[in-house]
Amino acid sequence: MTYNSPEEYIEAMRTILNSGDFAGAQQLSFKAVEHYPDHAEIKKIARILAPSVVRVSKRPPDRDTLVNQNWIKQNRMQYRGNWIALKDGKLLAIGKNVDELVEQVGDIKEKRIFVTAIY
Repeated sequence: MTYNSPEEYIEAMRTILNSGDFAGAQQLSFKAVEHYPDHAEIKKIARILAPSVVRVSKRPPDRDTLVNQNWIKQNRMQYRGNWIALKDGKLLAIGKNVDELVEQVGDIKEKRIFVTAIY
């Protein structure tokens, strides 16, 4: 079928979508962008219908996380029922709640301090 305007493409894509043919609407959106690459509504529809992109990052595990997890495994029973603050695998503070930890160590976010309850 031939479409003579962006509006005709848009109407056709909506009709195809309403019929349940997602793949057909997606294919038509590719053609619409080829013919009208600067049309805002066509670009929007094409972006919505575009195949999703998955990016996998193969970063090594965070060293701080690993040493903190190891500390918890080794010392968990001793601090059970408390909240703890760790940094680089070292115990900074013990408390009954997060507020007590913050009183002892200050701003936990800025200092990259790991805080958790031990059960």
